[in-house]
Amino acid sequence: MDEIDLLKSALLNAKRSFEEIKNRSEYKEKVLKGYGGDISRTFDLYVENSIIESLKGYVSKILTEERGIIEVGKGEIFALIDPVDGSTNVSKDLPFCATSIALFKGEKFQNLFAAGIIDLLRGDIFICDGKNVFLNGNKVKPSYVSELNEAVVSMDMKLTKLDEKVSRIVPKLLKEVRYIRFFGAIALEIAYVSAGMLDAFIVPSPRVRLLDIAAGLFMVKTAGGYIKFLNENMENINIFENKRYTVIASNNEYLASKLIKIIEEDGGI
Repeated sequence: MDEIDLLKSALLNAKRSFEEIKNRSEYKEKVLKGYGGDISRTFDLYVENSIIESLKGYVSKILTEERGIIEVGKGEIFALIDPVDGSTNVSKDLPFCATSIALFKGEKFQNLFAAGIIDLLRGDIFICDGKNVFLNGNKVKPSYVSELNEAVVSMDMKLTKLDEKVSRIVPKLLKEVRYIRFFGAIALEIAYVSAGMLDAFIVPSPRVRLLDIAAGLFMVKTAGGYIKFLNENMENINIFENKRYTVIASNNEYLASKLIKIIEEDGGI
């Protein structure tokens, strides 16, 4: 099985597992505090186990949202997985969540070579082979929007530690960008940028970890869009470090530059 078939199989197994666990009365129960500090629920762990089983024998090490770093075999391929991106949405029956998987040949972000994201409710599958991005088998590209008053921009608004700088940035973004959205499942939102369904996605404060964003960012970059970490040099990022990032994914550098200017005013993040 090649890596793209592996991604598709693991993603489809994740969706099947998600559908299975939703039939159990306890599927929303809180179980433990996960690797990143968030509370893991029954459905998070059930889907995670399915993905780990799918990847065993093909990857050597997995970093996952719930259990952290897991050694599963030998070889040169590493995996970052977010079993259920949008767990809060699931806990409230809001229909927007996804599974994301990113594959690496090395421990740097630049060693990412394939990625996949599946909408756990609609079944849409985004696959990136490093050359193109496909949505349900069809090649996709970012949009051509370049003006803030035309752009549809999604933003991570889970600002658990709202500081003075962020409190200035968010109102400016809301004022300058005409169409702001907040869906609550970062991986899927970034994938939407790669397919032209959104024009940009912003994390305006250093809050998200690489496993939340790696697959989607790779898709945007591969499809011809623009990505930038605002608090880290992309070439220095180690995939197993538990750091949090400020990041932007955009359809093009021109639109991104306008958004970054707003974020970095008054000293930035």
